[in-house]
Amino acid sequence: MKLFFESYFRALLATLLTAVVAVGKLPVEFSSLDWLVVANAVWVAALPPLIRFLNPNDTAFGVVKSDNKESK
Repeated sequence: MKLFFESYFRALLATLLTAVVAVGKLPVEFSSLDWLVVANAVWVAALPPLIRFLNPNDTAFGVVKSDNKESK
């Protein structure tokens, strides 16, 4: 789970910085609509790690199919 949150925070940082730069103003000059754009970046940043988490072929932190074989 640690890898999932590390991936999320990297994506969050990149997405937030992109959103702030895309608005084109200093954060102290943001309107409520500008802050809404930046706030949407929080949930958008969760998409890449979530997609990886739901991918059964992702061995890093994806949902892994467990083999129910009995040990001999």
